[in-house]
Amino acid sequence: MWQRKQTVYLIASLAAIIICLLSPIGSVEEPTGMGASHLLTNLGFTKLNVDRGMPAWPLFIFVNIAGIISIVDIFLFKNRKLQMRMCTYAMIADMLWYVYYAIFYMQFDLTIHVSFAACLPLVSCILLWLAKKGIKADDDLVRSMDRIR
Repeated sequence: MWQRKQTVYLIASLAAIIICLLSPIGSVEEPTGMGASHLLTNLGFTKLNVDRGMPAWPLFIFVNIAGIISIVDIFLFKNRKLQMRMCTYAMIADMLWYVYYAIFYMQFDLTIHVSFAACLPLVSCILLWLAKKGIKADDDLVRSMDRIR
C-alpha cells in the first residue's frame, strides 16, 4: 500500500490541499487610496467589514471535500475501481473550487491579488491525475496476470 507511487501522489495531493486550506488565497485592496488590503482565506476575509454578495465558505467546502476524498482514497487500495472513481471526484471538487473562486472574485470591482496558495488545488488536481494513472496501470497489470492463469 505505502510503497506504491500512487500513494505518494495522493499524500502529496493531500499536503497541497492542507497548505491551501491554511494559507491566504488572495487579497482585495480598497480603492480609497489608503491601501487597506483584506486577505481572503478559504473561510472568508480576515477583516469583517468586507461584505460583498457571495459568501466564501463554499471554497472551504470544496477544498475539504477534495482533502477528505484524498485521505479516504489512500486506504482504498484493495478496490482499484473505486479508488479511480474517488480520484475523479476529488479532481472535480478541485475544479469546482476554481470555478467558485473565479466567480467570487468577479463580483469585486477592486484591485485583486491572487496568492500562491490559489494554485495549490491545481497542483492537487495534477497529482490526483497522476495517482489515477498509476492506479489504472496497476489494475491493467492485475488483469493481464489474471488472463495468463
